Order: sequence, then C-alpha cells, then structure tokens
Amino acid sequence: MKSQLRKAGIVLTILVLAVFAVSNVAAAGGSEGGAAAAPSGPVKHITMGTAGVGGTNYPTGIAMSALWNANIPGIKAVAIATNGSPHNIDLLRTKDADVAVCRSLEAYRALNGEAPYPEKMPWMRSLTGGLFSDVFQVVALKGSGIKSVADFKGKRVVVGPVGSGGEVDARETLAAYGLTYDDIKPSFVEFAQGIEMMKDGLADAGIIGLALGAAAMQELMLDGKVEMVPITDEALAKLRIKNQFYGRRNIPANTYPNQPNAVATVGTPPDIIIVREDTDAELVYKMTKTLYENLPAVHAVAPLLTQFTKNLVLPEDQMLVPYHPGAKKYFVEQGWLK
Repeated sequence: MKSQLRKAGIVLTILVLAVFAVSNVAAAGGSEGGAAAAPSGPVKHITMGTAGVGGTNYPTGIAMSALWNANIPGIKAVAIATNGSPHNIDLLRTKDADVAVCRSLEAYRALNGEAPYPEKMPWMRSLTGGLFSDVFQVVALKGSGIKSVADFKGKRVVVGPVGSGGEVDARETLAAYGLTYDDIKPSFVEFAQGIEMMKDGLADAGIIGLALGAAAMQELMLDGKVEMVPITDEALAKLRIKNQFYGRRNIPANTYPNQPNAVATVGTPPDIIIVREDTDAELVYKMTKTLYENLPAVHAVAPLLTQFTKNLVLPEDQMLVPYHPGAKKYFVEQGWLK
C-alpha cells in the first residue's frame, strides 16, 4: 500500500509539472500573439519521443508539444513516454516518431555507427542547441555497506530498461570499476519502478538515468535512507578511454533532500531535440523559433531546464550532431551562429 501511494505521488508530481508548463503556454498566448489559427488543409500529426514518466523529459515533451500546437497552424503534436534515447533513435529510424529528446552522446554514436549501433545513421539532425547537461546519479541504501561502485559486487542494482540511455550509463560505469552484470544482480526496470524497489528494500543501489533534480529522485532521497555515491577520478579516466566526451561534473549540495554535500560524478554533453534530415525545413524553422521565443514555458517544467537558452546553441564544429537546416536558419537570423 505504501509503495502504491508513493508511486501515485510521483506520477501526480509529474502531472502537476506538465500541467503547470502547459498553463504557462496558455498564459503566454504563444509567440505569435495568440493560439495558432485553425488549419485550412490537412493536419500534420507529430509524435515526440521523450523518456519514462518518472523523469524530466516526459513533461518537457508535453510542454514543447503544447507550444508547437499553440503557435504553428496545421499541426497536432503529441508527446509519448519511451525507454529513452536509444529507443527514441529507433523510433525516428522507423519513422514511428518525428522528433525526440536525445542525449547528444547517444545521437553521436548512432550518427557514426559506433557501438551499440551496427550502422551509421547519417539522417540525424538537431532541432535545438543543448537543453541541459546529463550527469550520472549513483545511489545506495545507507544500510547496504556500499560506499563505492566497487562495492556493488553481489548487490541488487537498478540499471534501467535494456537499451535505454541510463542502462548504457550503468553498464559503462560498472566497467570503469572492473564489473559487469555478471558480478551484480541487475534489475532492468524503468527508473520510477526501480526507485520504488529501493524504497521497499528490494534493491540495494541504482545507477539512475534520470535528469538532475527529477521528481522521482527527490522522492527517493526524502526519507534519508539513501545516499549518493561519488565516481572517482580513476573511474572517470577509464570512462574517458571508452569515450572522450565524458567529463567531470558535480551534483551541487542540496540538489536533493538529505544531500548536504556536493557529489563528484560524471557528465555527458547536453541533451538535444533531434529530427530526421528529411523533415520539412520550414516546419523545423517554426518549431525551433517557437521553443526559443517561449523559453519561460519550458523553464517552468523543472529548474534543470533553465539551462535551455541561446547559450547552449554551440558553434557547428562543437555540436556532436549537425543542426537541421531549418534550425540553423533561425539561429543565423538571431546572430547566434555565423
């Protein structure tokens, strides 16, 4: 019963965030001075891949879809829950989704055909600059005896759905400490469920693939029975051998309840919104323009998203995934790109 109530609380928090973001869209009246005019022709349906409902990407997708619907005539955008970046990439590949939230690093791997992707996906393009930077979040029950990822051996560990971005993080983090899934008792569950397992004592630890500050992580840390586990410099060095784009990050003190100290961890390049190269350039231009002209509505989803500004519209040679021509056109008009 307690587990069900906690789960209901997490879902309610996510829904409140989404409703608040959409309310901001309505209050703002859209970037074009009001709701989009009724379309005179067929409606174009746009599906946006996000991630699990326990994180930040799902309500972000809801807010962005609402913005597009309010400002671009002739479209109907809807956000769907997914298993994260690898799943989103596959949905775009099969054309079961049109736009998606994606980790830059995961998109870069797919673009270039690096493992676990067997072939290059040169059709991938970015509709935005960076949204926010991801960090690895490692947690353990205080009574588990775990002080390092090296202590995960023989323990019950939440690693996320198979093939999700978070599960990739978990696998590579374990490898940096000389461990594999054979050394632990992995739980390949969606992170909201994994957090419930930790709360109920059914898992000892987790490498949680949720955005920094996610409501589900706030809930996990609330009772003071869980602590964050740092990632060492030695492990970071091994991760960087695997991928040069990993870098040192810190989770600031008091990001979560009962977290009085900063925690050393690892981060990846900022997340982005991706589309296919063959997506209509004028439509992408309007979608990009709408997001950047309604930043307060996106920022309202979560404090993490206040990072989403023109400051993360990086020069083209610093982007892991090329800009879509429609997005680039908008950025050049604004003077953010040459």
